[in-house]
Amino acid sequence: MNPAQYHILKETSQSIGELLKFHYKQVGYKRVHLVVAPPKQENIEGKLPAVSIYLYNITLDEEGISSNRTGQYIDEEIGPDGQVREVARDMPLWLRLDYLISCWAQTPEEEQLLLGATIKTILEHPTISGALLKGESFDPEDNLPLLLSQKLDETVLSRFWSSLNQPLKPAIQCWTTIPLYPSTTRPIQRVREREVRFFDLDKLNRLRQ
Repeated sequence: MNPAQYHILKETSQSIGELLKFHYKQVGYKRVHLVVAPPKQENIEGKLPAVSIYLYNITLDEEGISSNRTGQYIDEEIGPDGQVREVARDMPLWLRLDYLISCWAQTPEEEQLLLGATIKTILEHPTISGALLKGESFDPEDNLPLLLSQKLDETVLSRFWSSLNQPLKPAIQCWTTIPLYPSTTRPIQRVREREVRFFDLDKLNRLRQ
């Protein structure tokens, strides 16, 4: 297991952002800046057009809570002697990441065009996989689900933008789930031989008599 797998939060945001930027190019935008800082004017200034991929909430995955850290699996690693050995690892902790995606441009009309392209991209890519997954936190066979969320409560949304000193702005909410693997391991040794003994129950009964 990659010891830098804790990079997965950053690389998940990067993967979503790079997917969006690629598809913006398909609809005619030569360059759209990716911003992962809080979506406020000072972070966007001088970078228009831009898309803000803001990770605003991290929780345990509700569907996976019962299976979080409740078991182990067998893996292989290279020991200090250079030999491959089998080890036991704890199961990963599954996390839900909630994102607020907002688009920034010179005019509201252009922002709406970018928002439309963003929604279309998410609809056409319910999962991100293969070369679209950026960084080294993902295995080649991993799939990153990408789902649209229900809207936040209007009061909550208003408070969110007010806390950033920004006017209320259209934004897309989406979420995904990721596994965070612990790097701790325990060596194991498989049973290679087992002694099996058979008892003659008839003989044992005769002796008791």
